Amino acid sequence: MLILRKATLEDLGEITDIYNYAIKNLTATFDEKEKTLEDRRAWFESHQVDKYPLIVAEEEGEILGWGSISLFRERPAYRFTGETSIYVRKGFQGQGVGTRILKKLIDLTRESDLHTLVALIADGNEASIRLHANLGFQIVGQIQEVGYKFDDWVDVLIMQKIL
Repeated sequence: MLILRKATLEDLGEITDIYNYAIKNLTATFDEKEKTLEDRRAWFESHQVDKYPLIVAEEEGEILGWGSISLFRERPAYRFTGETSIYVRKGFQGQGVGTRILKKLIDLTRESDLHTLVALIADGNEASIRLHANLGFQIVGQIQEVGYKFDDWVDVLIMQKIL
């Protein structure tokens, strides 16, 4: 049975493993260097407030995926906007884990003072585009060739959901 819950520091190793797989293999993140637990600790701490939740999807003691809402930009006028991140462990994509995580994040966000959610998604990441669209996000823009990963230029779609 899949359980969605607030991430704990004890989950950080598995969260980091899932993220590092994406760094090495996917354009889901534009990070290029794998992260250590020390690297991710400050990031983890930034999500220890209700406004910016970090949750995990756990089944039988294994973290199958994680998701977070992060500060969109540091300038004060953006304080009512959050940015989504969802990562699912290899082998568990396409089984509804990401959908459950994003639904939970949306529910948690409705309890905060955030007004809108933004997702920045690499063009071609059809699973993430479909996931967000199915939960009410709309494509509101595209930035061309802003990322360079795996020896190729990558466009980024901007998707948004006003709460």
